Amino acid sequence: MNFDLEQLLQHLRVNKIGDAHYRGENLPGKRKAVFGGQVIAQALSATIQHIASDRQPNSLHCHFLRPGNTSVPIDYQVVVVRDGGSFSLRQVTALQHGKAIFLATISFQKPESGLQHQQPAPSMLPRDEMISEWEFWQQVQQERPEITYLRPPNFTALDIFSRFRPGVNAPEPQTDPTQAIWFRANGKMDDPSDHFLIVAFQSDLLFLNTAFHAHPYTLIDPNVQAASLDHCLWFYADIDASEWLYYDMRSPVSGGGRGLNHGFIYTETGKLVASTAQEGLMRVRE
Repeated sequence: MNFDLEQLLQHLRVNKIGDAHYRGENLPGKRKAVFGGQVIAQALSATIQHIASDRQPNSLHCHFLRPGNTSVPIDYQVVVVRDGGSFSLRQVTALQHGKAIFLATISFQKPESGLQHQQPAPSMLPRDEMISEWEFWQQVQQERPEITYLRPPNFTALDIFSRFRPGVNAPEPQTDPTQAIWFRANGKMDDPSDHFLIVAFQSDLLFLNTAFHAHPYTLIDPNVQAASLDHCLWFYADIDASEWLYYDMRSPVSGGGRGLNHGFIYTETGKLVASTAQEGLMRVRE
């Protein structure tokens, strides 16, 4: 059976189990640690269910505190920080075995018009010069079967095209580390909230590896210790995640065992609809 879009969304949407208390199920597969994008999306789902329907998410500021265990469901507790005339702020904590593994503040805004500007979008790599997700995992199965646990079998929920993937075709070290992917949901979504969940989920994919492009390592090398430390996501417009989105990522600096990454998400026509920032742990064991 293919793991399709609706199955992915069922795992990203959390279920209410009490007053401001929600529970999320982990994605299937053989990973021991929970994928950060799953927790980000589930935390967003919990706060969306806790907020007035006339407000949309505009920013997330997230901290990863402990590795998540894929064998245990994740509980989310939401706290009202403020409800103003235009903005609302929620704090959400993800817990396993009563311990916090993740903490975020998520802001919502009533849609409004205002001043606008945008820098031009970068030159976008064409998809025919990239490798599809299906082709990548076929290549992994042949060249690195030991890392196939990183994705569920027959993962068809998203269409993804990338150029460099850790462990298979990583580039030579770059002086200006960058990377980009195209992605879209493999199907239509009627609920506008689902589009935000897909982008939140996808915003963590390969992001940390951007900083590693400056070095002769990848985040899945056996002598590398890598993990997301914090993650920020800003939305600037309504998003249709069933249409192609271009995720441009770059890393301005690494040092002190940490790497900083910035990301920008554009429509195929060049409209900037979201941006990201993340600091990740980068340690090489001697």
